[in-house]
Amino acid sequence: MYSKQYFSNWDEDILIDSIVKFWESAEGSTSIDNDVFMSNWLGWSLGCDWTLDEKRQYVELANEIYGEAFQYILLVGVGGSSAGARAIASLGANCPKFIFVDSVVPSVVEKILAEVKNEKTLLVISSKSGTTLETITLANYFLDKLGNSRESLKYKKDVIAITDPGTFLEKLAIKQNFRSIIRGKPDIGGRFSELSSFGLFPALLNKTDISAVIDSANEMASLCRTVIPEENPAIPLVEFLLKNLRHGRDKLYVYLPESLSNFAMWLEQLLSESLGKDGFGIVPIVGDPGLISPSTDVCSVMYQNLSMECASAQILRQYFDDNAIPVFNIEVDKSESLGGEFFRWKMSVVLIASLMNINPFNQPQVQSSKDKTNEMLGYFTNHGKLPPTCSTLALPEWVAQIKNDSYIAVLPFLQLEGGDRELLFDLAYRIRNLTKRHVTLATGPSYLHSTGQMHKGGPVSGMYLQLFSDNVNEIPIADKKYGFSTLLTAQANGDMESLVALNRPVCRVDLGTNITEGLSNLIVQFETLYEQ
Repeated sequence: MYSKQYFSNWDEDILIDSIVKFWESAEGSTSIDNDVFMSNWLGWSLGCDWTLDEKRQYVELANEIYGEAFQYILLVGVGGSSAGARAIASLGANCPKFIFVDSVVPSVVEKILAEVKNEKTLLVISSKSGTTLETITLANYFLDKLGNSRESLKYKKDVIAITDPGTFLEKLAIKQNFRSIIRGKPDIGGRFSELSSFGLFPALLNKTDISAVIDSANEMASLCRTVIPEENPAIPLVEFLLKNLRHGRDKLYVYLPESLSNFAMWLEQLLSESLGKDGFGIVPIVGDPGLISPSTDVCSVMYQNLSMECASAQILRQYFDDNAIPVFNIEVDKSESLGGEFFRWKMSVVLIASLMNINPFNQPQVQSSKDKTNEMLGYFTNHGKLPPTCSTLALPEWVAQIKNDSYIAVLPFLQLEGGDRELLFDLAYRIRNLTKRHVTLATGPSYLHSTGQMHKGGPVSGMYLQLFSDNVNEIPIADKKYGFSTLLTAQANGDMESLVALNRPVCRVDLGTNITEGLSNLIVQFETLYEQ
């Protein structure tokens, strides 16, 4: 556990020393096994991981694909194999239409298949480990379904793999003669991989000017080498975050203009998985500012072109000013600046981790949830049903434990239809208004690869409300005794049991077969509890 008192011992000289150590380790001049600056995980710090020959090869491949009249590109990947790519690709043309497939919720899977089934589609399978359960399951599903309807995909000529060398996915791609294999570098971790093959090649397929993004990142990296505080863009950001942590402000709201909104998803994962350990962490709040409480435990980073700030940003800025919420301003004048912001945040997070003696490159609690899910699926395979689960707090008991420094994580594992999504957001707003606490809303099981580490390993102030329903269509998975609905349930159960095992306050609410009615009733229950 890290206390507020720890931060009072921090000073700028220690930060400067950490910057020197960072670059020494990145360049391989030092390598200490127990140092948080492990040189085998700093491949991202030296710029784009492509050689000139690789870049030429990938550009030629992308140009070939441009000329083949694809209507859709499906990128199957989760977490770090998806978030960075989504952010960079959003700067491109979106022609052909780009769809990121990162959910095993049956209705989502069915909707995507219905849209692309009869169209010319390029399937891109992205996984650093090459074994990610959701990725491999979804990839096999679309390979099967699209392959049965179109001869080209059946013979894997419209399939590309992005993975590290030697993985199961690479071997599968070779065995089944995929069109191409785009290889990553093992010295770059998943959430740090957006400026490597995992982020750049999908963006290239979406006709993004990746050269401008790379140039922006390289320029930022060059600036971040200096130890002069006024000239290093990472230093004021680190100082802002540490100063606020020292004063108990461990919740961070990030405001982004619409053109950079996908950056928030990547940043959410970076902060959560890198720093959410040993009871420490910065809780990112992204999306609607209506989920922020005007309290003393939150600060904000605002991205804007300050000379042309939109009305909503001006209103939010006034709200922060009225409630004495500290704001760190970052001015952006062009979307390609995203490359530099990737680097600024990665270096800042690693520096904070160094000062806190936290390993920023692992995610131990993410693995624990994966292990529990696999145990449950193994049980189902052998017994035809999922094993019984542990109990959680009843709703009144859970509500009674909400404190002034709590944040509330709403974690839905739901198949949402019609107006259910609006009802879910309404629930989150009602909880925020009733409790006067910050609320995060993350869809399961995708969040297991983003904020899941923080919820289990981060600040103990978290309160976890898992929403579940058995109103989920089953979709068979080839060569498995379970389908997508069972997989979704196993992930929900595994996450719940992981939280309970760590003594995190969890309440699981079964919404029943009618999700609309269940959400409406839950809103009424909350209101009733707070009126008593």
